[in-house]
Amino acid sequence: MYDFITPDLLALLFGLDADPPDAFRVTGPVAVVPDQVEAMGIVFGPVRFVVFFAAPLLLADGDPEFLAQVVDNWAGGHMPHPDARVVKFARAEADRQTMFNPEDWPLPQPQAIWQFIEVLSAALVAHAHQLPQVGQYFYIPQAGSLDTLYNRMARDFERGRHAVRFRCIIRPAQDEGGFYGYERA
Repeated sequence: MYDFITPDLLALLFGLDADPPDAFRVTGPVAVVPDQVEAMGIVFGPVRFVVFFAAPLLLADGDPEFLAQVVDNWAGGHMPHPDARVVKFARAEADRQTMFNPEDWPLPQPQAIWQFIEVLSAALVAHAHQLPQVGQYFYIPQAGSLDTLYNRMARDFERGRHAVRFRCIIRPAQDEGGFYGYERA
C-alpha cells in the first residue's frame, strides 16, 4: 500500500490548504486501482491518515490459492466476496517500515481514540454509500489497541449507530490473531 501514497494522491485527498489543528474531516473515496483499490483521507486534528480499501485478491498478488491459504489460516476459512475490501489505514507521512505499526504513529492525544473510531466509522460509511457493490469489509488488527478499536466498531455497526448497518461475520481467534469481517446487514 505504501507505493500508492504519492504526492498526487495526497493532494487529491487533502488538497493544498492546511487544515486547522482541530479539524476532523473525511475525504474520498478516490479510485487508486480501478475496481480494486480505493483511498480515502482522514484529517484528525493535526494528523492525516490514508485509508485504503483493497480487493483481497489484489492483496494476494492475484493468486487465488494464496488467498485461500490466507483465509484458512486467518479468517476461519471464510472466503470474501470478490468485491469485498480489506481496510488498512496509516499516517499519510508514514514510511514503508512504520506505515502499519501503530506504535510509530500514535494519536496526538491517546484519549481521542473514541473520536477516531467515529471518524474511521464515518469513512467506512462514506465508502459503503459510494460503492454499494462492496458488501464485506475486513480488518486485521496490528496491535492490541486496534483489536479494541475494531471490537468497538463492530458493536456500533451491529447496534445500528451508523447510516449503514453491518454485522460482524468473523472475529480473530483470541490467541492466534486474524481478521475482523463485516457484512452489510
